[in-house]
Amino acid sequence: MSHKDKLFSDVFVHRENLVTRIEARTKISFTVVALVINLLSPTIYTPIAIALFCLATLIAVGIPPKLLGLRLAMPLVMAGVVLITQIFFYGTTTLFILPVLGFNLVGYEEGLARGLLIMYRVIGGVSLILFLSMSTPMNKLLMAATWFQAPKIFVELALLVYRYIFVLLEEIVTVKDAQRIRLGYHNWRQSMRSLGVLGGSLILRTYDRAERVFEAMIARGYSGTVTVSYSEHFGRKDFITAVCLSAILVILYLIGQWRA
Repeated sequence: MSHKDKLFSDVFVHRENLVTRIEARTKISFTVVALVINLLSPTIYTPIAIALFCLATLIAVGIPPKLLGLRLAMPLVMAGVVLITQIFFYGTTTLFILPVLGFNLVGYEEGLARGLLIMYRVIGGVSLILFLSMSTPMNKLLMAATWFQAPKIFVELALLVYRYIFVLLEEIVTVKDAQRIRLGYHNWRQSMRSLGVLGGSLILRTYDRAERVFEAMIARGYSGTVTVSYSEHFGRKDFITAVCLSAILVILYLIGQWRA
């Protein structure tokens, strides 16, 4: 399986390792508290420490660094845009002047500092989400969400959406492969036409599959709600893990306060 295929795959969450064996409620609690610490950190050091911890942990359990880079690519682009806008639109202390087409773009020192803080917060937050999503199966996450009293409709919809995302991806691959065999992408004009057909075909197939799935659920006794409950036992090992993760949270918090 290539990195491109793994980008939309959940193959890693089903592997047995130290991180995937951590109880889902513990990881959710750790992620939420770490996100709060990340957002409230007055310096860039806590977000950097959080990102390093999460990415190093994922790499240590066998996640390819290239795959992590692909999943971080879009958030990094967005964070870079925020950094650039902050440099030129926030602050009073001139850092540099950049002449462009007869205009002078002024970069500000305060904007650079604020932009870097926002950028590293984005990286730290995305790293936490990757840590949670790439080490915990979605069904366990959603069942743990029911334990945290998440709305039932949210859990049911999330389960269905997550299941059929991969089904629709398979549909896309099937149609696109058929188009490619028929030289549907041999030039730019034909590629645009094929993509339009692909989009229309996907909409029709989605509607058709939704009808068939709903009829199948009704035939199996679906009455408007899906019973989802979390029955995992919180044992001694889970308690020790929770204590260790709590200690890591304290360390991450103190890193930001010490450097402030």
